[in-house]
Amino acid sequence: MSRETDDALRQAIAASLADQASQDADDDLRQALEASKQETPSEPPKDIDALTAQERDALTIDQLNGILKEVETTQPMVGERTGVREALGAEYADNPQRGFSEGIARLDETYASLRRVRKDGNCFYRAFLYRYLEELVQRNFDVPRPPTGSGSAGGGCAELRRIRTVAKDSKAALLKVGFEEIVVDSFWETFCELLDNLPETSPRRLHELMTEEGNDVTSVVWFLRMLTSGRIKAHADRFAPFIGDDFADVERFCQVEVEPVNVECDQVQIIVLTRAEIKILRRRPTRGLISAAQALTEALGVAVAIEYLDASGAPSRVVFPDGGEPSVTLLYRPGHYDILYDR
Repeated sequence: MSRETDDALRQAIAASLADQASQDADDDLRQALEASKQETPSEPPKDIDALTAQERDALTIDQLNGILKEVETTQPMVGERTGVREALGAEYADNPQRGFSEGIARLDETYASLRRVRKDGNCFYRAFLYRYLEELVQRNFDVPRPPTGSGSAGGGCAELRRIRTVAKDSKAALLKVGFEEIVVDSFWETFCELLDNLPETSPRRLHELMTEEGNDVTSVVWFLRMLTSGRIKAHADRFAPFIGDDFADVERFCQVEVEPVNVECDQVQIIVLTRAEIKILRRRPTRGLISAAQALTEALGVAVAIEYLDASGAPSRVVFPDGGEPSVTLLYRPGHYDILYDR
């Protein structure tokens, strides 16, 4: 990474950390207990301070599972395109920090539309995957198809041919950093198959695939996490400074923050994927947020632009890698990513 990229990353870290205050875990647990008391008044009241560590963990897991279940039943994995103000205006209308409303107005003037993504901790990976595949499908429709009987099956647009090669080579890179082949194989094959079928996939069919519950897309999302983790591990010295003090090393960071499904992605991971969340209760950014973004862009060779919506209302757009021409633009606001479309 260049000095300019390092400076941009550190500035993004500082801005994120200043913008979002962390919440106290005990407060979350106490709120869950209060809700539990109201729902089951016959049960004797519980004292959070009297619970054992095991009981507190079980209560936290129950609360998290309840939130995830509610998210799954009320939010589609990927929504339809709407105007930015239409999508976000009501959510921030009563927010005392007027910078959010000012930022929404600015984004509404700059971008044609926004597509909401489910808030389940996989929002970055799902948003990235959807928009990138959508772009590939559109490019394929712009490429003349070979005549029937010509003997040429066609390989889609140049970018699709490139990313298929990257995907096929990615398995060896993952095995090199310690992933077991038996773990990688099925997810890798699903990703390659998805790309191989893309030339025959229409935009509407892609949307159906990306919004169907329980299909292969979940496997592809986790494979993107594997690619991200593999890139960070392969370049541990470069990414370690952006991970912070919460983790002993990049191996532990990847185990906790990158590889588990439903854990929110951060900027370190983004950078990994484009060059080659479970924080539902406590949406607190970390230095690893920057590291993930960088990692994602490197692993796949796909530049990503991220617009930041925060209380300042000031324009804030970062491109990973620095100087790249993004084919994917995402909106980041505290704890979540959605998809933006240029005018």
